[in-house]
Amino acid sequence: MRLEQFFFGSLFATIAVLAVIILWPFLTFIVLAGILTYTLFPLYTFFYSRIRRAQLASALSIVVALLVMVLPAIFLISELAQQVSGAYASLKLENIERITDYLGRVTGYRIDLQQMLNSGVEQIRKWILAVAPNVLGSIGELLLGLFVMFSVMYYGFVEGETFVTRIRQLLPLEPSLKDSLFYELRTITQAVLYGQVMTAVVQGSLGALGLLVFGVPNWLFWGAIMIIIGFLPLVGTALVWGPAAVALILDGATARGIGLLIYGAAIVMNVDNVLRPRLMSGRTKVHPAFILIGVLGGLKVFGFVGLLVGPLILALLVAFIKFYEEAYLDPKVAGPAAH
Repeated sequence: MRLEQFFFGSLFATIAVLAVIILWPFLTFIVLAGILTYTLFPLYTFFYSRIRRAQLASALSIVVALLVMVLPAIFLISELAQQVSGAYASLKLENIERITDYLGRVTGYRIDLQQMLNSGVEQIRKWILAVAPNVLGSIGELLLGLFVMFSVMYYGFVEGETFVTRIRQLLPLEPSLKDSLFYELRTITQAVLYGQVMTAVVQGSLGALGLLVFGVPNWLFWGAIMIIIGFLPLVGTALVWGPAAVALILDGATARGIGLLIYGAAIVMNVDNVLRPRLMSGRTKVHPAFILIGVLGGLKVFGFVGLLVGPLILALLVAFIKFYEEAYLDPKVAGPAAH
């Protein structure tokens, strides 16, 4: 029996490694397909409840994803890659020293803002220039990747629930523990995707719109920066639109600068107060430090897709730790399955 188990285990491990090698070139598109399928599954359920045809409902969901999310994202990433160098060059040309002096008089502290911004933007510029070709690739690679992504999404919509049920059956756990584990994974995933990532994306997008309206150059680049720093508590996007407004005022565009300040304070910053509580209602909260580290670490390790995958991995780790505590360390705790 042991020989059979060893043979099966070795064969299984070999096939698994080969499968990973085959899937690796399309890993980004497969991961995006999984995230989009999970995010848009309520939309698929909506279509299916009305037409009662799984294949058609899946196709309609993919069309919506293509028109609303995928094509705009490809266009924005392409434009972003073009704005990166311009943003870095314009940053050097702007009179940062005047802003530094102004902030120094207001706060009483002298900060070398020029060096900080140059260093930070240079790192971000290098990262975006490295990531954008990986995401876009050649036209042929992009089309092939999108074909793989939409294929995975199609079968994910149609057979996703069956797949999850099959995984539940294979888990060597008691039924109550399976319910508890899947509850934790579901709520923590929703909390990250809806409460954290979506809030940061909305904040950064609104911030980019404000920069565009009030005439700040390279608004798309700074919008991408605001999405990333939108995960920071308290200040977040104000680190971008605040100095941009001050720069407009110092350059003589007082009305536009004040308008940007009002817009940022009244609309962009309030997204965190209005949208996040609604999206997080009834869901497990994840500490902002985990989300921030997950975003930065995910971007560094996985590239563009790491913006979503990084915080999700750390959040799932928290979910597994919580499940372990409730299921094994303190069995008397009535886990989430009772909810």
